[in-house]
Amino acid sequence: MKRLSIFIACLAIGLFVAPDVSSQGKVYRSVTNEGLEKILQGLQLKYEKAERKEKEGNSIAFFEFKRGEHTYRLINYGNDLWIECTSDKAMKAEDVNRWNAEAKFSRLVLMKQKDKTTLSLESQLDCLGGVTDVMIRQYLIRFDDEMRKFVKFAK
Repeated sequence: MKRLSIFIACLAIGLFVAPDVSSQGKVYRSVTNEGLEKILQGLQLKYEKAERKEKEGNSIAFFEFKRGEHTYRLINYGNDLWIECTSDKAMKAEDVNRWNAEAKFSRLVLMKQKDKTTLSLESQLDCLGGVTDVMIRQYLIRFDDEMRKFVKFAK
């Protein structure tokens, strides 16, 4: 009888304390382009969309939009989202490493091609474990915050 009482008490506490998962919306393991477009529209972002077919028959969608004076590119691989913002600004490898050591939600990549150097601030979101529209929205907002921090860092 004592075990039953403890079980009922734990169940009651779990029902009252458990977060409301339904308020997060449906959990996806793959993100559709249509769903992503609705999120971008909800954030009032004007974007240009392009698609590329892969050899395996998969389609990769690219969404480009501006925030302030920066152009962002959001890439939908279906089960992985990737966002980046590139710049032709010169930066030492030590400074790139310092950013990467201090940043939480992004990484900075220094790309040298012939006589051109490009910086790419980027972030990925693995969707295979499950994501919601709210999580994707937060991912985009968080990257915008990272970009603002990077602009201050690069000065």
